[in-house]
Amino acid sequence: MRTLFLALLFAGATPYCALAQGGAEELFAQATTAYEAGDYEQARARVNEALTIDPALAKAYKLRGDIHQRTKAFEQAMEDYKRSESLDPGNVRLFVSRSALRLAEGNYKGAIRDAEKAVDVDPTNADAFNNRAWALYLSDMPDAALKDAIKAVRLRPDHAEALYLAGIIKGERYDEHEGMADIEAALKLRPSLPGGLMSLAVLLYESEQYEQAVLKLNEVLATDTAETLAAHIYRGHAYYGMKNKESACVDFNEAMRLGDREATFIVRNYCNTEETKIPRKPKKGARKITVEF
Repeated sequence: MRTLFLALLFAGATPYCALAQGGAEELFAQATTAYEAGDYEQARARVNEALTIDPALAKAYKLRGDIHQRTKAFEQAMEDYKRSESLDPGNVRLFVSRSALRLAEGNYKGAIRDAEKAVDVDPTNADAFNNRAWALYLSDMPDAALKDAIKAVRLRPDHAEALYLAGIIKGERYDEHEGMADIEAALKLRPSLPGGLMSLAVLLYESEQYEQAVLKLNEVLATDTAETLAAHIYRGHAYYGMKNKESACVDFNEAMRLGDREATFIVRNYCNTEETKIPRKPKKGARKITVEF
């Protein structure tokens, strides 16, 4: 009778490992919800609890790596991504996230390798093509980058970052108007796209649409503190193109105050003189594109 009782007891019991797994999965779900809400401290706490219960939960290491990446703890993020890959080497989202981390670190060759791993696992993953496109562009390979950006948009027409990059490259190398159209489409999809307004303003300036450029640069200065210096320089040049020396020099003086050498030259040799033209226009370096990964 005692043997029968024990047999019935264990037949109806849930094994401890299953209970542990269930607890880890529930904590992982809570961590994911917190991460998506931008509560990274709560997400980190829950995912750490999940890993305490189940140290082999690959997706938990991947999520913790994402949390570290969002909070700029890049070295810790890489450690978690490597641990996740050792447990689940076929996770396309892992390779996408790690390629983004390498982009943020400035390791473009590494970003290309990870994006290619993601493409190998899933040739329909738009984020993988987008990340490889950015890595190629930042490696000074714009033609290859444009192909990948276009591929990403074909796979996912609402991919704002890929549309933005396609617009930048077209504007720089092919057609400013087509480039502006792509950037405007990207901004409709994601109005807060980092650098989007400024890139559109630059293309308006480059196409000599100075009045429209000034209006767009006004928006940049009202909303994007990361582009303040560049916006003042470009707005100064736009006013200069409109032969409005007074307004141009307001911007050049502000850019000089912010430490720009080009603006300092212009103020000394144009604004503080009777000159009607900038006597020797300094060579403008390429604007650093604002982008988040």
